[in-house]
Amino acid sequence: MLQMRSLIETVTSAFLITALSTHAALLPASLNVSIQSENMRHILKWSPLNESCFSVSYTVRYQGEFEYMQNARWQDEPSCGNIVRTECDLTVALSSDSDYNISVLARCNDSTLWTQLPKSFNRRDTVLLAPQMDVNTKDGLIEVYFGERQNHININLQIWKEGDEENASVTEITSQMFHHRVGQGGAGTYCLRAEAVLDLSNKRNSTYRCVRVREPTPSWLIPLAAGIAVTLSLMLALILGLITPRCSLWIRKSVYKKEAMPKALLDWSKSTPILLNKALHESTHTVSLLDPSQDENGENVRDQDDV
Repeated sequence: MLQMRSLIETVTSAFLITALSTHAALLPASLNVSIQSENMRHILKWSPLNESCFSVSYTVRYQGEFEYMQNARWQDEPSCGNIVRTECDLTVALSSDSDYNISVLARCNDSTLWTQLPKSFNRRDTVLLAPQMDVNTKDGLIEVYFGERQNHININLQIWKEGDEENASVTEITSQMFHHRVGQGGAGTYCLRAEAVLDLSNKRNSTYRCVRVREPTPSWLIPLAAGIAVTLSLMLALILGLITPRCSLWIRKSVYKKEAMPKALLDWSKSTPILLNKALHESTHTVSLLDPSQDENGENVRDQDDV
């Protein structure tokens, strides 16, 4: 009886070891977890599991100073729970300056694998990139466009005319678009330097560019041009009003040419006398018509005068 029981335990142990070995073979030793942090945007990345898993999901957890004080608990990231992608945005979650421990739980079928970031992460270690700056110029105007800005990053813009950097103007950028107007006589080459400053660690990075600016249009030139245009329009309308009738008469004469009267008609009009007929005046008499109802005998009465 004891031998039979020992045999059953041996077979069961061997089966469990084989099953665990099979499951373990499906999972790698590590997921190669890493974090990429640029301009205060933190993206956690890891390697995918192999193709032998029928169902795969990942869950991201983190532990900061606050979570550690709460009985050393781990906080699940709501946007990265049971996901199939191999990256997670932790920009909002890692919102304090404390050190964070971060780990990824991988599930392959019925097996699980925990992989932790090799070292703790602090958002002050983010890589500060140079500001993205696009510059356009018009007559007397410099337009500067900045890309997406992140929290805790300030941008200071310096503008100066080439050769006069000591008198550069400094402006703190608060929006994505900035305009700088050049005054009269200010045409030339202008240089711009945009510097990003991380207020958490005083990190700095800058970008530099020079552009050519043309002379601005004088303020009085536009009203003058408008006045000249209006005057010319009125003069043109007046001239057209004067010459239009003459042109119309000339066109009619050109299209409908006057033909000379035939010679036969000219000779006939000279040789044929013109007879004037005297009008015959006849005396007329007025005839009055009366309504038959006005006659007592019911007969029509007509007064006729002899001619």
